[in-house]
Amino acid sequence: MLLLNQDTMRNIYLILTSFLVIIGCSDFDEKEFTVLLPNAGEDQVIFTEESGTTIQLNAGESTDVNGLGFDISWELDSSPEGSSVTLSDSSSLTPTFEVTNETAGRFVWRLILSRGDQITQDLTRVDVNPANAQVLLVNAVDGPNTAALNVAAVELAGEPVNAGSVDTTYYNIDLNVAQGAEGTVALAVAYGDQTLTLDAELAALRSYTLYVIGEASAPELLLVEKVLNQNTLPPTFVGLDAIALSPGVDNVQLFIDARGAGFDILPVDELFIGLGLPDSFGVLDFQGNKEIVFPFQSIIPLPIWATVNEQRISNDAVIGLPNGVDGNFGTFILVPDASSQFGNTLLFINNSDLLPQ
Repeated sequence: MLLLNQDTMRNIYLILTSFLVIIGCSDFDEKEFTVLLPNAGEDQVIFTEESGTTIQLNAGESTDVNGLGFDISWELDSSPEGSSVTLSDSSSLTPTFEVTNETAGRFVWRLILSRGDQITQDLTRVDVNPANAQVLLVNAVDGPNTAALNVAAVELAGEPVNAGSVDTTYYNIDLNVAQGAEGTVALAVAYGDQTLTLDAELAALRSYTLYVIGEASAPELLLVEKVLNQNTLPPTFVGLDAIALSPGVDNVQLFIDARGAGFDILPVDELFIGLGLPDSFGVLDFQGNKEIVFPFQSIIPLPIWATVNEQRISNDAVIGLPNGVDGNFGTFILVPDASSQFGNTLLFINNSDLLPQ
């Protein structure tokens, strides 16, 4: 049993008395109290019509806990440079505004709910005619650290990518929002306890691969444009790319075991020339990259590996693109791998599978 002395009882009495006095003297009315729950609606991406476009905001999911009602107002937090818009009714849950066909950039609208002294807010973003560039991250360093792409200007925080692996998707980066005053986009990659940075010149409707390369103790960033992509490949063609990213490894040539297609074991370029292809990968030095057009939709998964002076330096890989699909594109990547008997691993990435949906 808990026993309280006289002084303790006196203190409890004073506290309770003070509390009751405060409640009795206040203007607090439980019937008038509520909790405001603002919802400015989903973010939108809008591509305008030639004659301009009407865009509607929707705060219809906003409510308050006790159903007592509230006042509504909207404010424009930010807008594309040079634009001028007005809401049809700034006190409506579903106002509209007009944009012209030339408008490009992000509008940020602030929804404000109020009731007496209570005020709560929420934001919604409307991207008009976004100029998207696509960026894919590849961690080509042989080491224990993961890599993750970050683009602060568009609030992008990518997933961690293990060594010798690729991110799960291309990221759309809206250049209207991401480009700085110099016209570049600040890319950052969190690698272990380091942050690698690159001011990149990106163009709309282009695809890029951002590689983390080099040694684990001194990683670097390498940005390569993927010229052959879903927007540029002609019908019935696929795109193939090869890049050598093992430090200190030059004169890389791809070989193929084409006996399953009635040929022999030979350099990939010789096979392509025999098939009448106009392009070839050639011999790749460190950071060397080459893209070719492959005019066949029926692809046989034949073993392909990397060599230096015709000596094998990697495992087997295959062209992992599905048959009968226009505009597919993929990349062979030679990366360092101390766990491999060859000291390197040849990856094949089906870039098409990683496009944003």
